[in-house]
Amino acid sequence: MENNKNFRDKIPEILIITLVIGFYLAFFAFVKGKVPDAETLISIAKNLYGAYGYYIIFLGALLEGTFIVGLYLPGATVVLLGAALSKTGVIQFPIALGIGIAGFMSGYIINYFLGKYGWYRVLNHMGLKKGIDIAKAKLENNETRTILLGYFHPGSASFLSTAAGVMKIPIKRFLVLSFIAQLFWSLVWGSIAYLFGVTLVELFLKYFGFVVIGAVGIWLLRKYLKK
Repeated sequence: MENNKNFRDKIPEILIITLVIGFYLAFFAFVKGKVPDAETLISIAKNLYGAYGYYIIFLGALLEGTFIVGLYLPGATVVLLGAALSKTGVIQFPIALGIGIAGFMSGYIINYFLGKYGWYRVLNHMGLKKGIDIAKAKLENNETRTILLGYFHPGSASFLSTAAGVMKIPIKRFLVLSFIAQLFWSLVWGSIAYLFGVTLVELFLKYFGFVVIGAVGIWLLRKYLKK
């Protein structure tokens, strides 16, 4: 969705993630007197997910899947981190996968009713109407294919699920298509995170400084190109 993309370009998710981690590192350094290494951070994450992992995954998926809210919060990253850490045994992958699907589906159901009863209109002033209109056009062309392919990312899924409500697609059909699509893409992304996630997290943390510089550089470049 073009409007959605332009909105997200202003605050790239990777920039949000790096800022949050950067703030945590600064706080940790202030309290402990040193910057934690990648191994320490992963250990902290494992302890956190070991104690509250399923709650974190559900909340992250719910927020990421809910219209508008997911644009501000990197909920998908929280869910994928849970899938990655499940390989270490702190949580069970099948349960984490199921809870993640439940969270995303809950968000999409909220979106559906936002669209069905017109509540989404209060958000039109944020420039999101065009995104809904594009989603409606795609659904009108082919509901099944659009939902099955469009749910590859929660951002596009949130627009499609809202548009489905606007079009008053029968709730049973919407739920079946949404569940099949979310199950498929959760298996795809969850499996990738499970197989390679911990390694990628370690690399991310090890080269965090370069990631920050790169994220800020990309953000500034996009702003420059828009002028």
